[in-house]
Amino acid sequence: MPISHRDLLNQAKGLAVPEEAVFRALVGRAYYACYHCCREWERTLPEPGKTRSSTKGVHQQLIERLQRPDKRCSKDQVKRSEWLARQLGTLRALRLRADYRLDEGISDEEANAQVSLADAVFKRCDWGVKTGRQD
Repeated sequence: MPISHRDLLNQAKGLAVPEEAVFRALVGRAYYACYHCCREWERTLPEPGKTRSSTKGVHQQLIERLQRPDKRCSKDQVKRSEWLARQLGTLRALRLRADYRLDEGISDEEANAQVSLADAVFKRCDWGVKTGRQD
């Protein structure tokens, strides 16, 4: 069921809102948590990946750097980086829909899948950092 911009403001004010507004908030928070997690993980690499000069926006730039890891990265770092890029792209696509396409519904299943995928991203980032290994 679509929502309105008023539903989003009511949510921000802590007022009663349709469940879908909560689902949209979950989608957004899960994405931003992963964006920051992937940025931190990228800092563990010997050198960041490359972006095209035409790429706009820090979010898309991060995804592209993860898609194109530097040649100094180990095979394991390359594999992890490319996987993170794909997942972050998937998370971002639903976040864009949740934030900008209010006429398109977001289901509880989609919100829960977003949170589960975010958890997988965190585990993939944390495993290499905590163990000192990169897969």
